[in-house]
Amino acid sequence: MIDRMFEDVPADTSRDKQMVSSLLHEAIPPSFVRLETPNGENVVTKVMNLDIETNKHDLLVSLGRVAQQDDFTDDDLETMLGALDTLADLEDIDGADDYVEDLLL
Repeated sequence: MIDRMFEDVPADTSRDKQMVSSLLHEAIPPSFVRLETPNGENVVTKVMNLDIETNKHDLLVSLGRVAQQDDFTDDDLETMLGALDTLADLEDIDGADDYVEDLLL
């Protein structure tokens, strides 16, 4: 399937230079992108809106690893969303970055 997606890419383009979405290789689970309403929020939107200097892609992949555990539930997802809300409310950007890097990455 992924090879078909690259059919329109010129032959002289090196594959290692092409960016492939983390969604395609399942590093970020579909539950992180699912929206309940058109203007709703999800894990991806909440992470992208964080005022942090930490690499947000790496944070999403790290959270995705947690979500792929066999015992991860919808309640765990809600807890994760709540934690992201708490991070968003922090006024100390350095403290938020430290928290993310120490506990989530």
